[in-house]
Amino acid sequence: MKTLTVQNKGSMTRLDQPPTPLSAGKIRVRVKYAGVGRTDLTAVRGGYLLAPKFPFTPGYEYAGTDELGRRVAGMLPQMGAYQEFIDTDPRWSAAIPEGVSDEAAAALPLNYLTALALLEKTTKLAAGAKVLVHGAGGGVGRALLELARLQGLNAYGLASSERADELKALGAFPLNRHGDWVTEARALVPQGFDAVFDAQGLASFRTSWTLLGRSGVLAAYGFVPDLKGGKSHYFKGLAYLFSKLLYPSGKRARVCGLPAIIAADLDWYQHAMARLFSWIQSGKIRPLIQQVFPWNEAEKAHAVIEEGRVRGKLLLDFSSGGREPFPN
Repeated sequence: MKTLTVQNKGSMTRLDQPPTPLSAGKIRVRVKYAGVGRTDLTAVRGGYLLAPKFPFTPGYEYAGTDELGRRVAGMLPQMGAYQEFIDTDPRWSAAIPEGVSDEAAAALPLNYLTALALLEKTTKLAAGAKVLVHGAGGGVGRALLELARLQGLNAYGLASSERADELKALGAFPLNRHGDWVTEARALVPQGFDAVFDAQGLASFRTSWTLLGRSGVLAAYGFVPDLKGGKSHYFKGLAYLFSKLLYPSGKRARVCGLPAIIAADLDWYQHAMARLFSWIQSGKIRPLIQQVFPWNEAEKAHAVIEEGRVRGKLLLDFSSGGREPFPN
């Protein structure tokens, strides 16, 4: 069984080992694609607060086939998707419908579920609300723009200037993150934004707070401004958000932790996956696949993230290099 394991901080080992016996109540899924995300690299570096204890296998999302040959995809409440076979509660595996590719299904869970949770669980905005999306050219940012358009929100996307046309195509007003975007944002939305979606950490949170309207909400779903910051950035960011709860001003600060959300509300998770699949089928959303790497080149995929070259979803292909027989 092909497995990628983090033995200690900063080190990922490629292993080939026999599968363990299947536990009662679980199904075994042969992974075809595992999604690669920023949290994976942060976890490998030892800076992700929710990472399992060493040793662990990274990866939250997958697409593959179960023992009955059904195409399934989903997200794990804890990590463990960077391996050829995963054992999971069947309730976490959603059947992939006709017209949805395995690649698109693998690209859905982390980015699109996070975006949907931010809109439906964290902010609950009415149509016409004005929202600012940090990192609009990234995976969650792009998903937020697509889903915001579906919900009738007015989105402003913060990204580099070369992404402007892409953001416009997604229905957002582009803001150049390398320019004086704060002044421009205030001129465009003088009354302040109804929500700001931000995963960049403490310094960014402080700026985002000043851009909110009187009853606006700062929705944080990440805390690390870079991949070498360590866990201290989580605590600093959380402390800042918590301080806003101590001194009410009408504005709100909220944290969106997707693993906790799906673990606490399985019905929402299942319904969300079904809706996302239906939106792909109808062409309302189009997951962008940037590159598919062989499973044993995960470090190259992580390098793309570290170097800031992400333009779409990165996947690891566990079907490359042959397939093991499905274990009994």
